[in-house]
Amino acid sequence: MRTFFKIGSVLFALLATLLLLEKVYDFGLKHNQNIKMSAIQNSPPNCELLIHGPCEPLWMISPALLDPKTKIPSYNLALSHSDFADNYLHLYFYLKHNVAPKYLLLYVTPESLDKNYNTFNSYRFAPYLSDSLVRGVVKENDPDYFKWTLLPSMKYAFYNNKFNFDALQGFKHYATNRKQAYYPDGFEPPTKRAWGNHAAEFAELYKKNTVFKVDPLREKYLIKLIRLAKQNQIKIILYESPVLNEALPSQVNRTELLNKIKFIAKSEHVPFVQFDNLPMAKQKKYFISTLNFNMAGVKLFNDTLAGFINRNMVGFTTD
Repeated sequence: MRTFFKIGSVLFALLATLLLLEKVYDFGLKHNQNIKMSAIQNSPPNCELLIHGPCEPLWMISPALLDPKTKIPSYNLALSHSDFADNYLHLYFYLKHNVAPKYLLLYVTPESLDKNYNTFNSYRFAPYLSDSLVRGVVKENDPDYFKWTLLPSMKYAFYNNKFNFDALQGFKHYATNRKQAYYPDGFEPPTKRAWGNHAAEFAELYKKNTVFKVDPLREKYLIKLIRLAKQNQIKIILYESPVLNEALPSQVNRTELLNKIKFIAKSEHVPFVQFDNLPMAKQKKYFISTLNFNMAGVKLFNDTLAGFINRNMVGFTTD
């Protein structure tokens, strides 16, 4: 009897420790201002234009360059290597904790619909699995991870030590009452990247003859994202920034995927704008990869984008 009591006590202590550890990580990550999911809850950006998508807008649209020309305060909510489900949850949390912006600028390109490019980063939502909507999206997009989250502390242990630094940094931000992220407007400048040292990383991912395939889950969450914006009376515009022209011939079915995007946009009654005729698209000196600009390209494109916003965005409807 005493042996069973000891075993039970040890198991109870272990369970309590794991649950406590889970709460410690939750707290630290939720107070890390450099994590956008935390920043948009702790320090509302109070913007009228929300920029969203994967690394292309993250590295290429700067509120500091855009806002003085448009007079519309903006915030860059984009996240590196993120798919539409990832973007959907970030927009959901933004709207849950902030006043809805007037406009949403969402980056879409053929690779956005192909599951081989970008991904659903389930670890970003580990502290928020108590939210039923988050749990549902995580379960649908990463079922292998989701089943492990049913065990105490496994939502963090699953990723080994990935969270350690971010959690500790969150405690530091809490202790010092920090209210601002390292990149306060959400834009991360590609200052340390150049064509020569970055494009090579894409050599295996982007073959000479790339054929994109539409993933049903990508399509589903693009539509859900659009509808979430419209439900909140946000005027949404889908856009594709310039692609390096010399890379276009290798995208075998690019036209087919663009037609798919245009069909979705038309069905959902939202605009899809391509900045595909800009002279900069012909000049490699503005790019660090086929889809991403260096800072010279960023400055040039933001100037063009500001002009477009001033001429066109006010007046777009959500129905």
